[in-house]
Amino acid sequence: MRLLVDIGNTRCKWALARDTTLVETGVVSRADAEDWTAALPQCPVESIHVSSVAQPEALSRLRAFAAELGVDLSAAESKARFAGLTNAYREPERLGVDRWMACIAAQADAGGSVLVADAGTALTLDFVDANGAHQGGLITPGVATMRGALRRQTQLRPTVEHAAPVWLACDTDSAIAAGTLRSAISLLDSAALELAPDRLVLTGGGAPELARHLARPWALRPHLVLEGLAIHARHLLPTG
Repeated sequence: MRLLVDIGNTRCKWALARDTTLVETGVVSRADAEDWTAALPQCPVESIHVSSVAQPEALSRLRAFAAELGVDLSAAESKARFAGLTNAYREPERLGVDRWMACIAAQADAGGSVLVADAGTALTLDFVDANGAHQGGLITPGVATMRGALRRQTQLRPTVEHAAPVWLACDTDSAIAAGTLRSAISLLDSAALELAPDRLVLTGGGAPELARHLARPWALRPHLVLEGLAIHARHLLPTG
């Protein structure tokens, strides 16, 4: 059994995996506890595998946790190539490792081209063509991040977190909630139309809310990054 950990900007997702099968999953908010690793599974594991886009302190804390358990920790990195997948970035290591893990999982899942969207603190898009070539992507603020920016940088103080994506709202809170949501919807709908992939895959904490309003059906994969990390971990196993 391996422990897989995806350290994001605000949350930490984890999974216990046998080979590439996730047998148990969970989420930890790093802001809610001084030692967030205490909320990770304490059961015996053979190794820990992590993808992290957080500040280095978070990875250091996980290394300490691994040392306490007496197991090795392997931190995934974005590379120029993984199996049949190639990275579009001239400096491959600068592609967010969570995006790289998501592409690994989506590309391994089925044939054809795929557009991967991750709706979290940031909303990211990545396109992988039918030959396994990552063509690049986009990064924009996530819905909650857009609303937070309005709170910090204007006199607006939005309090509504959920709203229908109407065009004509009749109060400020609803206008902000609908406008920020519609911005994300419009980006995903436009990308799906213009890039015309064979498959559409959506992950991240904001995915369920967005999926209800999108023009085309997207496959919801809440554990996509962890699935890619599981494939990456298996690839590290010695052969022969």
